[in-house]
Amino acid sequence: MAGVLSSEQHAVASAGTVEHGGPDRRALVRGQLRLKWTLWRRSYRGNVGKIIGTAFGALYGLGGLALLVFAMLGLTLWSGEGVLFPTVLRGIGAATVLAWLLIPLLAFGVDDTLDARTFAPYPRSARELQPGLFAAAALSLPALFTLLAVAVVSAFEAIWMVAFGPGALGTVLGLVVLLPANLAGLATCLLLPRAVFAHQASRSSSRGGREIGGVVALIVMLAALYGVSLGAQSLGENITRVGTWAATAAEVAAWTPFGAAFAIPLDVAEGAWLTALVRALITAATLVLLWRWWRRSLDAALTSALVGDASSGAAKVTALVPRWAPSNALGVSVGRTLRYWRRDTRYLASLGVYPLVFVFLGAMGVVLPEQRPFYFTMLVVLTALSGVTLSNEVGFDGPAGWVNITAGVRARDNLLGRVIAMAVLVAPVMLVMLGVIAVLFGYASLLPMVLLGAAGMTVGGWGASVAIGSILPYPASPPGTSPLKDKSASTGNAMVSMTVTMLAVIVPQLPALGLGIWGAASGNLLLQLGAGMLALVVGVVEFGLGLRIGCARLDARYPDLFQKVRAFL
Repeated sequence: MAGVLSSEQHAVASAGTVEHGGPDRRALVRGQLRLKWTLWRRSYRGNVGKIIGTAFGALYGLGGLALLVFAMLGLTLWSGEGVLFPTVLRGIGAATVLAWLLIPLLAFGVDDTLDARTFAPYPRSARELQPGLFAAAALSLPALFTLLAVAVVSAFEAIWMVAFGPGALGTVLGLVVLLPANLAGLATCLLLPRAVFAHQASRSSSRGGREIGGVVALIVMLAALYGVSLGAQSLGENITRVGTWAATAAEVAAWTPFGAAFAIPLDVAEGAWLTALVRALITAATLVLLWRWWRRSLDAALTSALVGDASSGAAKVTALVPRWAPSNALGVSVGRTLRYWRRDTRYLASLGVYPLVFVFLGAMGVVLPEQRPFYFTMLVVLTALSGVTLSNEVGFDGPAGWVNITAGVRARDNLLGRVIAMAVLVAPVMLVMLGVIAVLFGYASLLPMVLLGAAGMTVGGWGASVAIGSILPYPASPPGTSPLKDKSASTGNAMVSMTVTMLAVIVPQLPALGLGIWGAASGNLLLQLGAGMLALVVGVVEFGLGLRIGCARLDARYPDLFQKVRAFL
């Protein structure tokens, strides 16, 4: 396969050369399109899952187009004259471009099909490759369905202009600019991910940049979804305010590069000549800047693919063992785990998502005071079960676990270092946020019991996790895997391990939970404090027992456990 692909790339490189040695741009574009088609077609060989997924995706796309036709028909007939139809279409256009930008960012760990770096060995510049790469970007199912959707919307825009246009001159001019403007919007959709991919490929730490960018994009997406949900909850049943907010967002988006192109025909039809001109300038500037940014990134990617990472020799080197940790195997385990949490997206995502969930639930409790007990209970449970994150540390090591075996690292240092690292990074932040939210909710009197109980269940969760993780490890997805695509949690071993770990955390704490509920219901501060202290004592005892079990299991069976998790999913 690699040899055939190399011959295909060589054919592409030679296709763009004519007898006098200059580039034949059209032949080069045709060669790149053939290469894209070949790669796409061969990716389905023996891949039944991809065939089925593509078939379902195509069916969903056709269903979406049918729904779009009916929705546009209803909107056109129902809206009539006024600003509703233009406002809705401006919002749809901006959302489409934004989706084309966000989806590739969220799918981090996935490379572009025609990565420009694969053309680096051939005598082709970014200027020569760029038109073909752009044409190849349009050769995909998402681009095809987007084009069909733009065609459907354009047809209904034309119908609306003819039937409800404010004036004859505006209608005629709107029809003239309709297709060019919408095609410019489609070009923006295609250029945005291409420019982002090329920029990521040109960075010195391209893979790390893609992974961190994916985590940031995931957090931004969740924050946006939480914000929309919070806004909807705060607005309640006031549909008028919801409509006003959506209309304002659509109008603002039409002044950005995301929505300017799709808004131009409607501006012209409404007679807003100056507005249409300004948005046309925004669109033109966006396309030019994206094209130039893409070209510069392609040049940098082609160069870096040949010379390698020039900054690798000057990379900043930091001590593996933190200053506050002991200079022994335990300190090394702590330092290594801290690096995992900072660099491995499987850990890094939780560092961003946990605080975001706390902020969201806290905000929901502020907006909906009558539901504060429910949201506060969720926060306590989330804090208490945070220790379950360590339940598959052996599996997360994967092939790298052999280092611990060959180096003869004691199981106690190996496991305890992981717990200390999580205790430093996660536990203080969660407990502080829980305390702040308790005060905001008016539960300051419950603060000692809540903090002591949450701390006890967290510590107990660490003990249960290191024990169960050393008894029932399971293969994990590789580093850099998107949390949205992590397949390890769906395996039977994973579900059994997580269920047993959570039961091991909750069951020993049932007496403390019962005592705490009794104290909270009666308002007895002594009972509340006793429940918190009992939860903490039980958690410490459970941690000690779990650590002893995990160490004994790991010392006795580490090579066997390594064989179970040596290959990532």
